[in-house]
Amino acid sequence: MTGNKFFSKTDVNMGRQPEVDLSKAVVIFFLATIHVYVECSTEKQLWGGLPYFFDSILGGPWAAPMFIFSMGIGLAYTRKNSGKDLVRRSLNIACIATLLNVCRFLIPSLVGYAITGDKKMYLELLPYKFFGSDVLQFAAIGMFFMGILKLLKLTPWKIWFVSLAMQLISIPLNNTYFKSVPLNIFLGHFIGIDDGSGLEIVMSEYPLLVWFMMYATGYIFGLYLKRVKDKDTFYKWITPPLLIIPIIIYVIEYQMRFGMMGGPGANVFYHFNTLDLSLCVCTEIGMFGLYYFIVKHLPEKAMRVISSISKNITVVYFIQWVLVWWTANVVIYIACGSKYLTSLQSLMLGLSLSVLSVVLAEVWVRFRNEK
Repeated sequence: MTGNKFFSKTDVNMGRQPEVDLSKAVVIFFLATIHVYVECSTEKQLWGGLPYFFDSILGGPWAAPMFIFSMGIGLAYTRKNSGKDLVRRSLNIACIATLLNVCRFLIPSLVGYAITGDKKMYLELLPYKFFGSDVLQFAAIGMFFMGILKLLKLTPWKIWFVSLAMQLISIPLNNTYFKSVPLNIFLGHFIGIDDGSGLEIVMSEYPLLVWFMMYATGYIFGLYLKRVKDKDTFYKWITPPLLIIPIIIYVIEYQMRFGMMGGPGANVFYHFNTLDLSLCVCTEIGMFGLYYFIVKHLPEKAMRVISSISKNITVVYFIQWVLVWWTANVVIYIACGSKYLTSLQSLMLGLSLSVLSVVLAEVWVRFRNEK
């Protein structure tokens, strides 16, 4: 690697990156609200107003892509990034993902069915929910695959080109559907499965071929971020275009109803194409730049809280999903006969669960560390 205006020849920007920490903390805080809107809004509600804002804008290019991109950055910064390390960590993540599905899907579905006898609500789609793909499942499979590529001694850029080939291959395979439910569930972890029903749960989320490029690009960005000589200059140059250009295209997509912004809900980007993935990458890096300049004005105490949330992001995510699913699909559904809420009710519930999940995560981490 050679040096230039922005980059040193060697790694000079090490340690925790506060802009990445802030980005992850902000996203995870609002994620409960995003999921409440998804769970407690009708299809019509998701087309506009706060439900659309939280689900398709914050819950679109700003949320899940940020997690997966940051996962790649973390790979560049961690010392335990050998092929064997990644394979071992991927198995640990797979166990956490399975435990999460037990706590947020299996147990509440069985409890809900035992109380109501409502088979359609609680059992009909349970196989898709429990065995299907989600962010943690992708993290496990993606990290395992990255570990295999590292064991094969592929350089970072060769890994990136493999990811690009995978993304391009995924495009004609998107929205495939088989008559076999087990086959749909299994292949949904790798390609974009969709039965065309419009039900989000029967559409595979974060399949490997579609999303691995986000992980690999985050890895490449992290390797270059380590070599940034002057972050002030770096972010001043790249932040404006990397925010303005995607926003313009997002508005065009929304107005013309195509691409990632062409419909309600996160469905429209689970199987996104290479252009929309690239727009998400620009958005993530642009947001890092914005957060970098915000961090400069935050007190040290606030940054300690932000850093703690970022470090414990998986714990917060786990607790959030359990709280959201039990509250929406068991408590509210059984008490009211429907889980749908007004926009304001969803906002208040989502923010309350966000605060509660952060507090409970901190309590759990302290308890775990004291043992």
